[in-house]
Amino acid sequence: MMTKKTIQSIFLFFYTIFIIYIIGTSGTLYANEPSKTHSENVIKAIRVNPHAPKIDGLLNDPVWQHAPMSSDFLQKNPKEGDQPTEKTTVQIVYDDEALYVGVMCYDSEPNKIVARLTRRDGWIESDFVNLVLDPYHDHQTGNRFQVNAAGVKNDGQKFNNGDDDGSWDGIWEAKTAIDDKGWCAEYKIPYYTLRFSPKEEYVWGMHIGRHISHKNEDDHWSLIKKGVNGLVSQFGHIEGIRGINPPNHLEIVPFAVSRSSFLPESPANPDGKDWFSSAGMDLRYGISSNISLNATINPDFGQVEADPAGLNLSAFETFYEERRPFFVEGNTIFGTPGSGLFYTRRIGKQPGRFPIPENSKLIDQPEATTILGAAKLSGKTAGKTAFGIMEAVTSKEYATIERAYTDPLTDLEQSKREKYLIEPMTNFLVGRVKQDVMKNSNVGAMMTAVNRENDVPAYTGEIDSNLNWKDGKYSLSTRLAGSHTGPANDRKNGYEAVAHTHRSAGWIGGGVNLDVRSPGFDVNDLGFMNRPSQINLFTFIHGDIQKPWLLARKSGFWACQWGNWNYDSVDLGKGFNFFKWIELKNNWYCEFLFSRDFKAMDDMGTRGGPLMVRPAGIFYWMDLWTDGRKPISVGYHIEGAEGDNGVYSGHNFCFGINIRPASNIQINIGPTYRIGYNFAQWVTNVDDENGSHYVFGELDNKILDLSTRASISFTPNLSFQLYLQPFIAVGDYSNFKELARPKSYEFKPYSIDFNPDFVNRSLRGNAVIRWEYRPGSVLFLVWTQSRSAFMETDNPLLRPYDDLRDTFNDKGENVFLVKLNYWLGL
Repeated sequence: MMTKKTIQSIFLFFYTIFIIYIIGTSGTLYANEPSKTHSENVIKAIRVNPHAPKIDGLLNDPVWQHAPMSSDFLQKNPKEGDQPTEKTTVQIVYDDEALYVGVMCYDSEPNKIVARLTRRDGWIESDFVNLVLDPYHDHQTGNRFQVNAAGVKNDGQKFNNGDDDGSWDGIWEAKTAIDDKGWCAEYKIPYYTLRFSPKEEYVWGMHIGRHISHKNEDDHWSLIKKGVNGLVSQFGHIEGIRGINPPNHLEIVPFAVSRSSFLPESPANPDGKDWFSSAGMDLRYGISSNISLNATINPDFGQVEADPAGLNLSAFETFYEERRPFFVEGNTIFGTPGSGLFYTRRIGKQPGRFPIPENSKLIDQPEATTILGAAKLSGKTAGKTAFGIMEAVTSKEYATIERAYTDPLTDLEQSKREKYLIEPMTNFLVGRVKQDVMKNSNVGAMMTAVNRENDVPAYTGEIDSNLNWKDGKYSLSTRLAGSHTGPANDRKNGYEAVAHTHRSAGWIGGGVNLDVRSPGFDVNDLGFMNRPSQINLFTFIHGDIQKPWLLARKSGFWACQWGNWNYDSVDLGKGFNFFKWIELKNNWYCEFLFSRDFKAMDDMGTRGGPLMVRPAGIFYWMDLWTDGRKPISVGYHIEGAEGDNGVYSGHNFCFGINIRPASNIQINIGPTYRIGYNFAQWVTNVDDENGSHYVFGELDNKILDLSTRASISFTPNLSFQLYLQPFIAVGDYSNFKELARPKSYEFKPYSIDFNPDFVNRSLRGNAVIRWEYRPGSVLFLVWTQSRSAFMETDNPLLRPYDDLRDTFNDKGENVFLVKLNYWLGL
């Protein structure tokens, strides 16, 4: 067993190596940007004179007849480095307003070009061109502009030399056309969509990839080589752009919302009806060529899809993905190694900071806290310092309660309704800065602050580094974070230290990760973490075989060994796993994982009580998917867990089918059935004259989830989406018992006076019509339905037909929403 001092010594060793390395390379920390190598492609852009091309997907404008043309493409897949089976050419021109790119994709079998419609930013198998620009020329970041043969746009931002943030939506144009020679993509990318520093003459990084669907072939202009770390650092270059200035651009997007809600009748809403209308505004302003301000006033997120239903019987909070556009866009600057200091779902969460009085009854409360306004300032300076600042303010929220009192005149018990403050006005502040150093490396710092009106604040801060050398073959990431939270009379202070080292060269790699959290560390006021007082250490190796062999096009594996301890040196877990994936030559995909957990202690199983044993067991899962290019593709997922001596078990069966009956229609059906058994599932803790009792029961549970998604795209800018999730979970408890003694997995009978059995049903779904009637301007028509029922029953049974039918009959709410925004560029 590793002691706390041993772990701290290991971390000190990591930091010593880090400091020595910084000192040894101090002369190169702020070196000039890397020079181009002879293997990188270069294309020359020419100025438009006098007329810009018309963006129609046809390269017949006069300027295209004179622009230099490059056809230096090579295969990435299936045969890296070979000449492509089809020719591709690219040309670039520019004027004072925008960059124009023309890509001609020749195809000897044009009738086999796959041109399918989907919504913007949606994925569908098709022929496409992917253009990525690095205007900063920092070899770390970029903007991605992808368009498929049907004209569907998909964009995003690159960061950390290859990671992708698909939430970014830029204002740009692209049109496509198919003819007897192949198909063409024609782009117009305004400069206000990009960020770059003013210069007399520019050199921009550029990548162009072409996907040929019917051949499953990928061709690259300036080949992104397999086995070489990083993406943006391997880009080719655009030269010849001169005489332009990055604009300080103002974008204003006012919006109006009208919403009608039909809810179950309740004391707070006797007729079950509610009408609401509102207006707000989003703003984006280019303060300088490379610094921008994003702000939102009275935002509305009514078009956002609901969170999926689930069953959580653990001691930890469920993590939900952020979907609200303002918080998703450009949020990558706030990412750091280790625990998340910034979890945007804390902003606007369901109110409940202050509990209602014990002698009162809750009548009604808001589902979410109102966000009065929020703003983000972000950018990157000429000295390659990236920064981001976000601030948001939420309003006070009140619950309607009914409180009992004694009338002083009649001495009779009465009740009255009143508003009770459950959430104070709160200010959230996040700041982040990163400095590029050496080649493809950075150091940074971050802080967060939560200040509540007449309530205690919470603060966190950290410093971090991400160092890469030997062309990315070696990396070292570190972080040291601290938190200061809790009431004034019981302040908690804590820290987290993270070190991750990795080597990846060729097809094989590996590394070590260490994460140390002190007992007082807490970031959950604005971040997300499951628990403090934890020491995690794991080592891993991985391999990627990118060249075809036997039946495989490519394959890889991952093997890991880990150990967990708390700050009292208690062994919380140890084990190993092995993961393998294979892409077959027939384009099927298969992966599987096997994991072994050894016997350990559980310091949270009794929910605040003594330690208890966590039995050893195994966990496994396997996926198999057929060729996704076909009109119908199917997949099967199976996973299972088995505790030693049968103390727990679980099996999950999921069958997925993707159907494309037409080029503009997609249907995804994913029924899931789960069965589980736990010999000792925590139920409650009881304190009486005989002491404390930690009560468990044998639990049999079953879950049925029938998630379905469908979409119809009428044009690249007009789509209809449907999401529906009937969900049923049942739990049957028996043989109640209490933990016989600490640090054991032994029990003795115990009786309880309540029934914890349950049937939990829900139906969640929404239908969205999205019409981008002009660039950046969108009309949403949304119908959202949410029904649920939770019942305690002596004999819960999963009756698929009856329960599924009942999910449509349970009480719930229907919300109809119309939202219109209008983009103004000034």
